[in-house]
Amino acid sequence: NCKGSNKDWGIFKSFSSSPSVFKKREKTKFHCFSCPLGCGGICKGSGKFKETHKPEYETVLSLGGLCLNKDVDSIFYLNELLNRAGMDTISAGSTVAFAIECYEKNILTKEDTDGIELSWGNSKAITALVEKMIKREGIGDILADGVKPAAAKIKKGSEKLCFHAGGQELPMHDSRNDAGYAIHYCVEPSPGKHTAGSRLYYEMYQLWKVVSNIPKIPVITLKKNKFLADDLQAEIAAANSKFTNVINGAGVCMFGAFLGAKRIRIFNWLNAATGWNYTPDEYMNKGKRIQTLKQAFNIKHGIEPRDFKIGNRVLGNPAQIKGANKNITIDIKKMMSDYWEKFGWDPLTGKPLLKKDE
Repeated sequence: NCKGSNKDWGIFKSFSSSPSVFKKREKTKFHCFSCPLGCGGICKGSGKFKETHKPEYETVLSLGGLCLNKDVDSIFYLNELLNRAGMDTISAGSTVAFAIECYEKNILTKEDTDGIELSWGNSKAITALVEKMIKREGIGDILADGVKPAAAKIKKGSEKLCFHAGGQELPMHDSRNDAGYAIHYCVEPSPGKHTAGSRLYYEMYQLWKVVSNIPKIPVITLKKNKFLADDLQAEIAAANSKFTNVINGAGVCMFGAFLGAKRIRIFNWLNAATGWNYTPDEYMNKGKRIQTLKQAFNIKHGIEPRDFKIGNRVLGNPAQIKGANKNITIDIKKMMSDYWEKFGWDPLTGKPLLKKDE
């Protein structure tokens, strides 16, 4: 959503390119039980909060770069504030960026925003807006539930500026850099998440080393081929979803799983812990059954899978004419259909078909 002059972007780039601006405030790490990594951090705060959590990557980008906000203190403050309110930081930042663009295009006026000057990079305005969202005051009450409900209330063409999958604001992983993200944003029963799968994840998992009949990725691959709506892309996405269900069901950290299926031997560990004797292929089939059950639950409650399709701008339609995403357009309609077909679901509707062996 963000815009701004080249000068503004250059200043922000210099701030965002160095994790040290956040790392230097870290006092100590905190870990999940038995984890050797400890990706959490307790940091020195400022102002109202003397001690605070280290903002995560997507929090920094959503409340920072997406809004062209280069005020580090405001990001620490908003991260803590939103965590205490039980609100998602990624969704909050995305909603603020949506509101700023609405303001820029005169869809929202200063009167609508309770006098807040919603301009790009205005950290005081961004902070004031988030505080209103938490308290559900004025414009904050309209925005508090996210971009989709907000656009339905604001109208005036604002729906073209909000980006979500089934009402879930999108993560800070651009699907025009990895089409696998776009697929999973749109096809997962819980849509709009970057943790379900991508082409990159599949390459790191290296599942083909332990699971049969799934594609092996060659060492050298042309970047343009990663955006093709073909059978390979569908096979990769389906395998990602199945494996993600297995590791989530086992309580395994995704970051650990990135070390590869030959190193993080989840299938062997599950057998050792349970006394089962399932093969990796059989575990992948259980992941498929979990995915089918989740999809069937949605269907039962009247959710339409096709409504999860993300907006044209984040699909590169029309494609950008310069930059890293130049000439990239993702054929998400076909990718969704191909993915559903790999699960044995109706390729047109995404609805599971009744089969006795599943």
